[in-house]
Amino acid sequence: MHESTRRLVCRSVFVLFCLLPTVGVAIWVGVIRSSVYQSMRCAGWQQELSRQWGLDVTLRAVSHPRRGVTLLDGIRLADPETGAPIAEIRQIEIRDHRDQSVVVAAQPEVQGDQIGRLWEAFHERFLRSGSETAWSAQIHAGELTIHRTDKARSTTLTDVRCLISRAAEGPQASFEFRDVALQMAEPARVRVTRNRQISPPVTRWELDTRGTPLPCSLLAEHLLALRWLGDETTFQGSIDVVQARGGWQGELAGRFRSVDLDRLVTDRYDHKLSGTAEVLLRRARFQDGKLSDAAGDVSCEGGVVSRSLLARADKTLGVAADTRVRALEADMLWRFRQLKFGFEITSQGLQIVGHCQQAGEGVVMTDEYGPLLTDRPQEIAQVVALVQTLATPRGEQVPATAEAYQLLHVLPIPSKDSDRGQVAAPAIFYSPLRMK
Repeated sequence: MHESTRRLVCRSVFVLFCLLPTVGVAIWVGVIRSSVYQSMRCAGWQQELSRQWGLDVTLRAVSHPRRGVTLLDGIRLADPETGAPIAEIRQIEIRDHRDQSVVVAAQPEVQGDQIGRLWEAFHERFLRSGSETAWSAQIHAGELTIHRTDKARSTTLTDVRCLISRAAEGPQASFEFRDVALQMAEPARVRVTRNRQISPPVTRWELDTRGTPLPCSLLAEHLLALRWLGDETTFQGSIDVVQARGGWQGELAGRFRSVDLDRLVTDRYDHKLSGTAEVLLRRARFQDGKLSDAAGDVSCEGGVVSRSLLARADKTLGVAADTRVRALEADMLWRFRQLKFGFEITSQGLQIVGHCQQAGEGVVMTDEYGPLLTDRPQEIAQVVALVQTLATPRGEQVPATAEAYQLLHVLPIPSKDSDRGQVAAPAIFYSPLRMK
């Protein structure tokens, strides 16, 4: 081969296999690192995530450090209608592992008053989605912070793990977590399943706190009833409920500790009742969003009660006030030593059994001088009597107030044959659910 021909061939090979690939790679690196390309990629991810979640999702940056791994930085979730912030996550790492995605979230922070909105998005987009594509994922977070509205308190959860999968009856998700402020030997567990094999489909919730009480403040911003119990209230037990078209139905059994009676009664009604109580619910069943029946025990070791509440309880609640209470006309505050009783509430009525045994059999409330309230073991009060006792200090009719409506909205509907008659013996308090 001629010398000039050899040079031409060498130069052609160098240009085709060295120079052009190098220039192409340099151009490609410049393009993908350009701000325009980064903005387009962020916009694409934001649009896709917003579509999947039904929320307004914004990102600060997207990168692919290695094959099969995606990093999302500066994630923010907001309500698309109001713009209210829902959650912020410093970084999310997404990688594919066999047949499922593994998602690691760094320092997620959730607004407590937006937990309900976040749950709605998850429920609608993942559990109720009509997509037949089987999608499963593991989601991990070392720490998750839930901020309260007042900004003065927050709850930090650790070892947060979520597993999303699809079973024969429908999609399901399980959550495990620990509260950083508690010495939890084992994590609490929440399981959510969607059953599509029945018509109409329903969503089932199962909570098991294991051996550790959980602070009710976790969901206080979303569930008004938990806010009534106080900031320090904890719950230990189990919940098994179904979210059906007619409302919640299911059963709860557990122990509420550090219940603030001021928050529960004084702040909401025209009576005074203060102290810190413990409520053991042996069972509480719900049907169509209303309480159908419940049984349990209430105990409080000292506090203050108004004479108006004692007098109303004597007239409507199936308990007898002491002569010291009935002899007074003017309202006054009474310091009690102990409040302790068992209760059962059904559509037939409400029954209270006193357990202040040191003051005598059947004593519901006592002070240093003796019993203040005593049970009437053969009597069952009407369900509406609880509303009459709490919602107004005087009058026999149920008042047309928001407080009365809230009670009537959740209490059992009286049966047609319920009356104020006598019963042979107090009902036996029993539930197949037991506390640890």
